[in-house]
Amino acid sequence: MGTLNLYDTQKQRIVELQSRIRACERGAFAHSTRYLTTGCDALDTLFPGQGVRQGSLVEWLGESNASGAGTVSLMTGRRVCPAGRPLVLIDTRHDLFPLSLSLLGFDLSRLILIRPASEREALWACEEALRCEAVGVVWANIEQITSTSFRRLQLAAEDSAGIGFLVRSTKAVHQPSWAEVRFKVHPSPSLRGSPGFQVEVISHHGKPHHTTADIMIDNWKGTLYENRHSANPLPLVPRMDVATTRRRSTGT
Repeated sequence: MGTLNLYDTQKQRIVELQSRIRACERGAFAHSTRYLTTGCDALDTLFPGQGVRQGSLVEWLGESNASGAGTVSLMTGRRVCPAGRPLVLIDTRHDLFPLSLSLLGFDLSRLILIRPASEREALWACEEALRCEAVGVVWANIEQITSTSFRRLQLAAEDSAGIGFLVRSTKAVHQPSWAEVRFKVHPSPSLRGSPGFQVEVISHHGKPHHTTADIMIDNWKGTLYENRHSANPLPLVPRMDVATTRRRSTGT
C-alpha cells in the first residue's frame, strides 16, 4: 500500500488554484474590455471593434509632417482619453506647442508634454507611461522601433488597459508591428475651408485589411466628422439656373 505524499497533494492543489485564477483573470479582462468612440462614426468603423480598444496600440503613418497623421491622431487621442486622466505627449520632433494644442481644443491642465533627447529615451518614457494605469492615452512620434521594443510597448498597454498612439512615417509600413490597427493618413480636398483627410486601414492584428474613410476637422468645435461630399466636391448647378442662363444667352 502506497503512502500519501502530502507535499505532492498540496503542490497539485496550488497548481490547480493558479490555473483557476488565471482563467478568472482572462474572463474578467475580456468582460471589462472597453471600446471608446472617436466621436466620428466613419472613423470608428475603421477599428476592429468599432472604436479604440483600451489596452491596445494604434499606428498612424504619414508620408510627411503635412500628411495629417499627427493632427488626426492627436484629436482622436483627445476624444478617447478617459475623463480625469492625463494625455501624455512624447514629442521627439519638437513639433508640439501649448498654444497650438489649446487652439485644437486641448485642456492644457490634462497634458503632459515630454521632449526626450533621443528615441531611446522616448521609447523608455513611452513604455513607462503606458504601464501607468493613471494615464489615459500615450501619444508618441517615434520613428525607429524594433520588434522587441514594439512588443514591450504592446504588453505595457495591455497590462494597464492603456491606449498608445504611435505616429511614424510610411517608411515603417514594411516593418514588424504589434499595433492592433495601422492607419495611413493622406490630405484630401474638403469644403467650407475645413481641413480634410483620408484615413486608410493598412492592417488589423497584423493581417492586411483595406478600408478608407474621408474625414474633416471642425475648426470651431475641434472635432472630427465624416466628409460626405468627398466623392462629389463640386456642387450641382440647379436646373432653373441653367435654363435662365440659356435664355439670357439667346436674348429671349
